[in-house]
Amino acid sequence: MKLLFYKRIFGIIRLKSGLRIGMSKDQMAIGDVDNPVIRNPLTEEPYIPGSSLKGKMRYLLEWHLGGKYITESDQYHVYKDEDGPIGRIFGVAPGNDRRSKELALQRGPTRLLVRDAYLTPESKQALERMTARGGYLTEVKQEVFIPRIGGDANPRTAERVPAGAEFAFEMVYRVMDTGDGGQTDRENFRHVEKALELLQLDGLGGYISRGYGQIELKYQVEDK
Repeated sequence: MKLLFYKRIFGIIRLKSGLRIGMSKDQMAIGDVDNPVIRNPLTEEPYIPGSSLKGKMRYLLEWHLGGKYITESDQYHVYKDEDGPIGRIFGVAPGNDRRSKELALQRGPTRLLVRDAYLTPESKQALERMTARGGYLTEVKQEVFIPRIGGDANPRTAERVPAGAEFAFEMVYRVMDTGDGGQTDRENFRHVEKALELLQLDGLGGYISRGYGQIELKYQVEDK
């Protein structure tokens, strides 16, 4: 097995609607937002974790390929085909049985690496003007939940990065020669591009069905 080259995917994620990627909150003070967004602990700036991007791309691509890639257990959907494109692109934790270890050796390392995406300097400057009206570099959206039975209004707040903000993102795709001159990885790259297309049709983060998380990607691909 030999690494032939990288395909570098880089560009801008532009939010077409508010984005909410939440974080856990161990302590809450009076007046705090119910659902805060994830932030860089050093800068306090919101960002998009690479794990969120990669996980959603994988999820959408598994559903797109369908068939043997998805099977439904009693409690959750699980990935089935360890030797297919999903396993090569996104990685699969090998089991302890002999067959799984042989497949892992044959498959090689995860091909797609997804970096965390950070606010562009222009967007950070624009969002700083919103600080006085809500959270730092974010907006605080007020919502009301009304149960179907009873009708009592229950107010709630959600922090999100407002529409129009832009994040710089980068992904790297490894093309490996596993005895085929890299042909399989070259062909599988079309699945990565399909996942990026599906991401724009679907959404990112939470509350997508309520209008959050619509994004637009502008990116380039170069071989390194």
